[in-house]
Amino acid sequence: MTNIPASGADPAPRPVRPSSIRWPGSVHRPGSAEFERSATDWLFDLAPARWRHEQVFHRNPLELACMVRLHLDAEILVMQAGLKALRTALLGAPRRADDTETIEAYIREQAWAKAVRGQVRLVEDALHLSAGRTGRKRVAWRIVNGL
Repeated sequence: MTNIPASGADPAPRPVRPSSIRWPGSVHRPGSAEFERSATDWLFDLAPARWRHEQVFHRNPLELACMVRLHLDAEILVMQAGLKALRTALLGAPRRADDTETIEAYIREQAWAKAVRGQVRLVEDALHLSAGRTGRKRVAWRIVNGL
């Protein structure tokens, strides 16, 4: 099976390399007075809307970052599974005009989720370092990140 590229796009999304990950534009740099607030606002924009009602995420932006990253990990897996299922369903079936567009949408969404996950990881790491100054132990963070 081959990837069907979007018009003018590369044939397949490139893996996100650490050097290609950019700091999110709407998040102030770590150490600034607005860092934590801007990081929290940005993370809530990426999270399911219902998470804004969870007060624990307002109090603990590092937990929010971890949950958003895990949510993006799940989205990436779902896009992989959806694309595989679609391609399997299309084997031997007559092609429709929307098939190519649908495959392209899966590929774009997966690439977007991978890129944003890299940005979330940068912010999560910065929040972790910021929280480390307070002396709080991050056992759950270490377990989830395999440390």
